[in-house]
Amino acid sequence: MSVRVKIGQQVDWMTLYVMNRRISDNGAARFECPVTLQDVLAQTHVIEDETPLYQVTAPGEHKIRLATRMGDIECAVTVRPAAEASAPLLLYHHGLAEYPYTSTWNRLLPQKLSIPAHTVAVQAPYHTNIADPIRIGFSSTEHLYQMLAGSLRIMQYVQEQFARQGAAFTVVSGVSWGGITSLLYEGLFGATRATVPLFASPKLSQVIWDAAQMFGRDLPVSRDELDALLDFTPIYEHIDRRQVFPVLAEHDLFFRLENHAPLYDEESLVTLPLSHVGAMWFSNGAVRDQVFKALDWATDHPH
Repeated sequence: MSVRVKIGQQVDWMTLYVMNRRISDNGAARFECPVTLQDVLAQTHVIEDETPLYQVTAPGEHKIRLATRMGDIECAVTVRPAAEASAPLLLYHHGLAEYPYTSTWNRLLPQKLSIPAHTVAVQAPYHTNIADPIRIGFSSTEHLYQMLAGSLRIMQYVQEQFARQGAAFTVVSGVSWGGITSLLYEGLFGATRATVPLFASPKLSQVIWDAAQMFGRDLPVSRDELDALLDFTPIYEHIDRRQVFPVLAEHDLFFRLENHAPLYDEESLVTLPLSHVGAMWFSNGAVRDQVFKALDWATDHPH
């Protein structure tokens, strides 16, 4: 194992440790949830009166306000439209507690890069600062669902506006938490031609279980109960595997390769000899190739 990988895994370990410490310990109450992700999504809507349609497809950052079962939440999108209205749309979603939310998007798809697509970075609920994604987003399962549902509804809204203006099709991608969100978007809506989950899988429950085991922390729920809440594989199973272009890191302590690679088709999976956090900094070229591969595939495979 190289020095870079060892250092990367140490960073993974420290990041997981800090996140583990910051997650409020409300015991079993934190995992009690009377609703499903789909219930929360059904009660999450864009407040269109406060979101002018033209802004969603115009260049720059635009605020989007959501009406939710937990009250109104303000999020945002940053838009870089292509020269041609008929270009495809590439939706991108950041990782958990990524601040600002455009950090990995700017590294992966810098503005100076010529991209034959409209690109839009989506901000999840509770991501206006670095603390709230854990402090609020992980304070209960319902808040966690809301964090996902808010992004999903914004992605749907943005896609609809670009489609009205003639965008040829949509590809969705995201890193870590954003990779989960991307898979959920296609699994629930079936509205994209390709999905590119980066260093992620639908098994969020596995990530939480592995982290608890790593730090010797007893969870107040059983493995089966945790899976029932946070294993999104049943939603993922609605996706045609041919349109999934995943990337995993071989030394990832979050999404461990041995636990998440079996969910993907071997021929489409790209693995990189990096840790989770390290992959977000040192894999831009390889990840960009996978995104462009997905765009090319989607161009050649209309529904």
